[in-house]
Parts: sequence; C-alpha cells; structure tokens
Amino acid sequence: MTAPLALLQGAADGARLQLHVSSGFAWIAAGVLIAAASLSVRAWLRSHRRPSILILEIVRFVLVAAVLFVLAQPEWVVTETPDEAPLVTVLWDDSGSMETQDVEGPDGLMTRAEAVRARIAELEGLRGEEGAGAARLDSFELVASPLSAAAREDDSEETAAEAARLGTDLRAPLEALLDQRTLRAVVLLSDGDWNEGGSPYDVATRYRLAGTPIFTATIGSPTRLPDIALAPVDPPAFAIVDRPVDLPISIDSAMPRDVSATVTLRDQAGVIESHPLLVAAQRTTTDKFVYRPRAAGLVELTVTVDPQPGELDAANNTRTFEIDAREERLRVLLVEGVPRWEYRYLRNALVRDPGVEVDCYLTHPAVDGVGGGPTYLEGFPPKEALPDYDVVFVGDVGLGSEGLDVEQCEMIAGLVRDQASGLILMPGLGGGHHELMQTELGGLFPVDLDPAELHGLGDAVAASLALTELGRASSLTRLVPGPDENSALWTELPGFQWHAPVRRARAGSQVLAVHGVRENEYGRIPLLVTRTARTGKVLFMGTDGAWRWREGFEDRYHYRFWGQVIRWMAYQRSMNVGESMRLFFAPDRPRVRSAIALNANVMDSSGAPLGNATVRARIESPSGRVERIAFEPAAAAGDGGELDQGAWGLYSATFSPREPGRHRATLTCEETGATLEAEIPIVGEPLERRGMPARFDVMEEIATLTRGAVLDDPSLGVIAERLRDLPPSEPIVTRARIWSHPALGGAIVLLMGLFWIGRKLVGRI
Repeated sequence: MTAPLALLQGAADGARLQLHVSSGFAWIAAGVLIAAASLSVRAWLRSHRRPSILILEIVRFVLVAAVLFVLAQPEWVVTETPDEAPLVTVLWDDSGSMETQDVEGPDGLMTRAEAVRARIAELEGLRGEEGAGAARLDSFELVASPLSAAAREDDSEETAAEAARLGTDLRAPLEALLDQRTLRAVVLLSDGDWNEGGSPYDVATRYRLAGTPIFTATIGSPTRLPDIALAPVDPPAFAIVDRPVDLPISIDSAMPRDVSATVTLRDQAGVIESHPLLVAAQRTTTDKFVYRPRAAGLVELTVTVDPQPGELDAANNTRTFEIDAREERLRVLLVEGVPRWEYRYLRNALVRDPGVEVDCYLTHPAVDGVGGGPTYLEGFPPKEALPDYDVVFVGDVGLGSEGLDVEQCEMIAGLVRDQASGLILMPGLGGGHHELMQTELGGLFPVDLDPAELHGLGDAVAASLALTELGRASSLTRLVPGPDENSALWTELPGFQWHAPVRRARAGSQVLAVHGVRENEYGRIPLLVTRTARTGKVLFMGTDGAWRWREGFEDRYHYRFWGQVIRWMAYQRSMNVGESMRLFFAPDRPRVRSAIALNANVMDSSGAPLGNATVRARIESPSGRVERIAFEPAAAAGDGGELDQGAWGLYSATFSPREPGRHRATLTCEETGATLEAEIPIVGEPLERRGMPARFDVMEEIATLTRGAVLDDPSLGVIAERLRDLPPSEPIVTRARIWSHPALGGAIVLLMGLFWIGRKLVGRI
C-alpha cells in the first residue's frame, strides 16, 4: 500500500516534504541507488581515478536519484491553522418576488421581505454566539449576472436593488462564497424562486464536495393565497384616429370561487367603458375592450378590476399602458399589367380608404401607352421619388417593354430591403412572375415557383384558403375576433378557381394559409406566405380570387383584409421619423429578453442617403438603466457583401431589453449632428412576479445536496444549535506537486545533456 512519508519539516507551520511511496518501492529504490553507487565507484577506479570520470559518475548517480525522486511523487505540503474565526454567511433574498404578502405575522399577513428583515435582526445575535465563531451577514442581491457584476464594481446599493428587481440568480452569489477560505456554513433565507443564471443544484454539489453545508429556510406560502391579478395588457403597436381597436385583457384568478367583478377602461379624461365580468375560480378569464382614439398622440390607458372580498393584494388589479394614436396617410404604389378583376376591386378598396393615397402604374401589354386617369402614373416613379411609397403591389407583370425593367426591379428590391417598405406579390395567369424571379426581386420571393407551370393551375370547383397555426395567430388574417370563429370564417368565404404554381415555401418564410384541398410532395400548397427582407416585409398572395369575398359579404372582409395588410407592412416606416433620420425595429411588438433588430436610415442635409456615417443610440429603460449602442452600416445585397456607400443610408444594430415598458431611445449622427428622439415599447411579463407560491422544492434540494438542513424555524436559537453541531474546522492544506513541476523536469534534462557532453569530452562512447 502506498503511504505518505514526511521527510523534511519546514519552518512554516506544518510545512513538510511528502513522498508517496510503498515499502516495496522504498526497498527497490534503495537497491537501485546502492547498485548505481557501486557501478559508479568501479568505473571511477577502473579509470585510474581520473577527476573527469568522477564528475561524470556523480552526474550519473544524481540522474538515477532524480528519476527515483520523481517516481516517488514528492509534494511540498503546507498545513495552516487559519487565524480567522470560521465564517458563517447568512444570505437573504431581497428580490422583487419577496414583496409577496403571504407570511403570517403577529399583526396579520406581512410580505416575505418583512419576514426576512425580522429574521436578519434576530440573527445579529450570532456575532457573539459561542461555538459559532465570528459570523457575517451579507445582503443577498439576487441579480442577473451582468448587473450583479456592475453592482459590485460600483458598490452602489441603488444599482444592486434595481438589478434584483429584474431577475433572480441563486447560483452566482452561492458560487462567489466558495472563494472564502474560512467559510464554514451558509444560511439561505429565500422563497426559492430563481429565473436567471445557471441551476443552483450544480453549485450545491460543489458545496457538498467542499464539506460546506447550506441551511435553507423557505420564506412564503407553498400555495397562492386568494387573489385576482390582471395580466399586463398587450395593446396593438399603434392605433388610427377614429378607427376602433381591440384591447384584449386576461384576469388570473386564485380565488376559491367564481366572482362577479367589474372591469373598467379609463383614459386621462375619465371612464371610457365599464362592464361586469364573471371571473372563473382558479382559471384565467379573458375579455376585451374596444377603444376608438379621437385625437393623435400618445394616450395613457388604465384597466382596472374592482377588488374582491378576501383578496390578498389589490395592487395587481390595475394595469396602465400607452397606445400611439396616429393620423394616417399611407402611400401605396400599385403596379399591374392588365386591369384584371383582382386589380379593379383592390384599387377600389385602396382609393376608398381615407388613410391611403394610391398611385397606379398600369403597363397595358399590347396596348399603346399606359393606363391614364385619376391616380394613374404616366411612368414608373424615379429612384428619388420611390422611397415615398410605404407599400408596393406587383401584380401580373414581367420584364421588358410591357412590364418592368431590371433597374426598376432593383429599385423596388432596395426600397424593401433598406427603406422598410412592404412588397406584395400577386401573380396572375400571364405568368410574369417567372421572369421577375430572374431579377433582384427573385431573392425576395417567399416561395419557389414551378417553372413547368407557366400560367398557374386551375380548378373546376372553387377551393378555399385554410389557415395554418401561424395564420390563426396572425393579425393579418384576423377578420373577426376569436381564433376559432376567424378560422371558420376563412373556410366560409367564397373560394377561388386559380392559383399560382407554388412548389414550396422558402426557408425563413411564414405560411399563413394553404390550399384547402390541393397538395404536392411537400404537403399542402402555400398560397398566403410572408417573410422579412432585411428591414422590409414581403407578402405573397398566390391566388387572384380575393375579390370574390364580396359575394354575400359586400366589402366588409375584402376591405378589412387589405387594410390590415397595408398597415402591417407600413408600420415600421412610420415608427419614428425625423427630418434626416428614421428609426424602426423588428419585430413589430418586441418582447422582453428577446433580440430586437434596430434599423436607421440617415440622410444628409440635401436628403440624400448618407453612407459610412457614425450612428449611435442611447437607450434608457423605464427603471433608468442606460445602454449605448453603436450602429454598423448595412451592406447592400447582391454586391458580394461589400458596402455600397450610396445605397440607402441604412444602419443596423441589435438590442436585448431586460424589462418591459417604454424605452426612450436617442439616435445621433456625428457627421450631421442630427438627433432623433424615439420610443421603443417592450411588452412582456417581468421576471420577478408577486403572488406566486414559494419554491419549497428548490430550497429542500439545495439543503439535501449540501448535507445541510431545512430550517422550519430560522430563529437565533435554532441556527446557533445547528452551528454548534458542526464538526470543528479542518486545517487548510496546500499541496505543491514537485514531481510535475517544469523546473524539476528541466533540471533532469539539463543533467542528461551535461552527462552526454561530458562523455564525449573524456573520449568515452
């Protein structure tokens, strides 16, 4: 058996040289050394006692001894008895979830944070408790990793408190304590809720290996107390003046019975609407308000649910949000070959929409000249006028004198990619879109077309569009409230008898509707497909039968659908517009903790796109946290990835918000000195939620893994008793592995080199 052998005692406390050898190895090593010494003496005597041979044999003997020394695995072991007293750290949770009021107190219910503060005041007595050593109390800022580092560097209580409100990381503070040499035990006071960082179970395993127990005390109730909570309202990105907009609401009930509540919608002027609602017990009840803004501007709205008898917390019965009401004026360019029925009814719908200004470019193949009359253009708009259009419809047109040319296709593609305009592709029987696929527009198509079917496919019996799961949830296809009712309506709308020869949707596209019956080797044929093209959006409408929806329904759904499509596509362009800059982002309704693509168009004083400029943004969150972002010029497509300085003045960046609410953005350009003030509304639920049950399972698992204990009563006496039961602190042992040290290996190599050189010098081979 191998046993440690202390050979040399150092001056330090407990410092010694230790070899790991067995008795057999010791006898073998002694024999090898005796044999090596004997051979060296004989060699020296045979050489007539030459001094050079004596030196060589000494080097040889030292080499043999060094090899045996390495095989014995020598270590320099230093054992220290710490001068400091054992450290007991009490970590307490002051995150946002600790504001939940569900702890029984002497005067009724109190918040978890109040209960923890009471325990902390009691635990101050540990400082002089016999057997506990010197204890230290640490504030447990449950923070996300990026903010915890900032809070510790700044040593700012304000920063730490704000970080704790954003999220809870149980792992990071526990992991940081492992660096304390004298750490004896940890007392953790928390509700066990963690929502950021890694799993605390991993670091608990390291505590077990280190022999450091964690005593946990769970603060809070294991079940939700009676309460009604109004979920955050997710309003539309914007509203149009004098147009109704739906405001859906959700009420989460933890009440033991159904209750009749009154929900109210208010603005700055007073109550807008109020009605009774039956809120189901232990379920989520949905409802909605219909709001019609009367004037342009940012409107602050408040939804409230009246408090109920026995309710725990009435503070979560109110939600306040903002909605941007706008005077609308969208510009649409409609490009078509011949005035087919789809084009005629679409043009009528756009012309009659008071928020839309439409221009038509009708090429009329095989007819001299182009279409004339009101709203008609005599030619395709020049490049300097094209950016004024928010949406471009490209109908059944191809290339050549009877359609678009290559340069015009490049202009439309650049408008969509770099100016956030929308593109709607509506093929027809003429098959012109097959020719457009060979131009810059081909890369924007969300589908692949079958070149063998130039003029599309017809059906003897009319077919309907069937919504996909994405289509059921999309605002583009929402013709009536309710997903089930809306899906049923799409099957009831008058069908179509022709559709484009679509093979499949391209990667990255979103299929909203498919052919009701026809399919190919890829599945149902996608006919209503969308995709993003850098900053803009593309919609492919694979049938020309939408005008038939008027049969039996008049203009209701036909007008509603195209109105929604145009506003959805033009939304980004009208987000935040200044005299020389525009800021827009994707997705339309960004959510907290998700990546947001920020895009900016920058122009010089003459209105021309500005290339290679220095563009920055300062983004301030609702809590006051500031983040600075540098924009990069976007490379023009189709040029090998190199930047086209004169393209469209597009700059891009990404941003990941950590909290919901309106973020204030200030966009600046150093070259022009221009600034743009904008707002980015972020929706979503905060990580730290009040009213949720405490996580007893998490706290019990941490205590079990570390061989600690669950403290049902985390009082001074109980904790002091637990600490007295801990075994005495073990001395700190530091081991330096001499056998694997590079210096020892280098010394052996050096001696071998000297021995070889010496043999050559004395003439022995």
